[in-house]
Amino acid sequence: MRILWGCLAVVVIAPLVGLFLLIMKPVWRDDARLDDFHERVLAIPLPPETRSNGDTEAEFGKNSGGSGDYCHYEIRLPLSTGLSAGEIGAYYRKAAIAGVGERGQRPSDLGRGHRRR
Repeated sequence: MRILWGCLAVVVIAPLVGLFLLIMKPVWRDDARLDDFHERVLAIPLPPETRSNGDTEAEFGKNSGGSGDYCHYEIRLPLSTGLSAGEIGAYYRKAAIAGVGERGQRPSDLGRGHRRR
């Protein structure tokens, strides 16, 4: 009887574990991409006359409309600076940080820009 319960438990639990792994694999992949992107952003030295003003934040979201293939990654860097917003934007655009999932490629090489806040 004990063997029967063990087999029954395996038959019930194994598909649930498989389903969990199937559902979570894309989540873990997206989290890893966001972490990699966040590290690339933090690797860029701060602009002149600028200091970090707190912890950075990284967010990930999926578009609920359309095909659902669009993902939104956002990194926020709180800064204190003597530079204008335009100068800060120009500095980070010049850094050409590769986008999410684009290791070793520059956004300018891909023909698209990336928005940073």
